[in-house]
Order: sequence, then C-alpha cells, then structure tokens
Amino acid sequence: MASMTLRGTGTPCDGRVVDIGASYFTVSDPGFAAVVDALQDAGVVRPWTTGFHVAGPEGLAGIKSGAWRYAAPGGLRSVVEALAAPLPDVRLDTEVKRVEAADDRVLVDGQPAGAAALCLPHPQARRLTSRFDFAGPVWEPVMAVTCVFAESSWPEIDGVFVNDDPVLTWIADDGSRRGDQAPVLVAHVHPVLSARHLGDPQSVIPAAIATIQRVLDIRDYPQWVEAKRWAFAKPLGAEPAEYWMDEEAPIGLAGDAFAGGPRIEAAWLSGHQLGAALATRLGA
Repeated sequence: MASMTLRGTGTPCDGRVVDIGASYFTVSDPGFAAVVDALQDAGVVRPWTTGFHVAGPEGLAGIKSGAWRYAAPGGLRSVVEALAAPLPDVRLDTEVKRVEAADDRVLVDGQPAGAAALCLPHPQARRLTSRFDFAGPVWEPVMAVTCVFAESSWPEIDGVFVNDDPVLTWIADDGSRRGDQAPVLVAHVHPVLSARHLGDPQSVIPAAIATIQRVLDIRDYPQWVEAKRWAFAKPLGAEPAEYWMDEEAPIGLAGDAFAGGPRIEAAWLSGHQLGAALATRLGA
C-alpha cells in the first residue's frame, strides 16, 4: 500500500498524501470486517464508492457497480500505521538488509529477534533471506503517474477501468477518493509498457497524459506530474495457503500473493494468520 506525500508541486496540493499503489480495498471476511469497522469509527478509513466507470477506445462507456470500496483520507499507509500503533515498539522507515537463522535464533541484520514476519513480495523476500526457497508467482510492474491540475475539468468520476488500451489500465480521482475534491488524478500504466520503462519511469509521462486527456475528454495539462515505479505491483495468481513459514526457524512470509489474493483483504488475512502461527511456534 504505497502512499506518497506531494512535495514541490508549486500548488495548494503540497503536503497532500496520494495513494500511488492500491487505490482502495473491499471487505468480505468477517474478521477483516471487524477491523475495518473499528478503523472507520476511528476515522482512518471511509466508504468511497460502489461503482467505477469503464472506458474503451471511444472514452467513458458506463459504470460498473459492485461492493463498497474503502479508501483512507490519510493514504492507505495510514491503515498499517493505525494497526501498528498499539504495539509497544514500532520503528518505521528502518532498512533491513538480511534475515537469517542460526542455532534456533532469528537474526535480523545480525541482531537476535524472536521471530520474523516478512510481509512483502516474494522477489523482495528472496533478497532478504536464503530461508525462502520456492519460486512463487510472477509479479507485474506498474508505473503510477500522479497529475496535479489547476482544477477538476473532467466528468464526475471516482475511478475508471481503462480497457483494451496499451498505455493505461486505471485512473483514480484522488480528490473523490479523499473526499476533498482536490484536482489530482493517479493513473496506472499498463504492465507491458511499465516493464519497458522500469529504468526511466518519467519517460511514460507524455503517453500517460495523452491517454488521460483522451479517456476523460479534457484538454487541460497538469501543473505538476511525476511517475513512480512499482516493480512488484501485482502477483499473477496467488498461493491457496494463507502464508509460508520455515520448518525450522520462526521466519514466515505473508502478503497478497497468499490467501487467494491479490487483494488488500488477502494481505491482512495472510499476515494475521502468520502472526498467530508464529505466536504458537514461540509458545506465546
């Protein structure tokens, strides 16, 4: 759940948080629903919409309705921060380079730890530890292009699924998502095009803006725009198991490539079950 704080835009949107990864989440599991209810009562999340527009080669073509999609006014990263807040010792933005096990102990960058839960994509987990020894699914990349406009000149939308297009797959109205109506759009670039530009994310900007203008039938050009690389955005398929755990050491892997994902709810279910399994392993 990647969030970005806008800086140096030269607009009133400076300091505003934008979700450049997952745009929303849905709820179906009763346990997750209880968590979301508590987060909603605390003002961390809000119901956003039950319908998104669909666009084809000719532009907007209708609305696809479904379950409630939830958003977070402070960015979806704030959900993780809120859930971690009751814990006694949480350190954010701390780099971890290596997780290993020796003599029945877990070592995180050489320091002893009771257990390690790696909640991240499989390719990144393999960089951290040699204990993780199966391939996992293939992951698609995405470039997220954030555009800040002078005003919202596009039709009233929440989000748009862009079908059969070689440049974009999704456009989110971030002002609608946050509920503050800020003139900010976030577009996701097609995985194939994203893969071609992983070394130079900014090079996708001209094509992304042109496609936004075509899909939303606008001529306005953003006052500020930036592209961010999301190398492991979406697993192509998911493990039916809820998590993976090492047979010998209390080291586990969880995320949205488990529990029938990819969904934020699946990531929560996976992490929740891994945490319970690690606690059982440690006798807690």
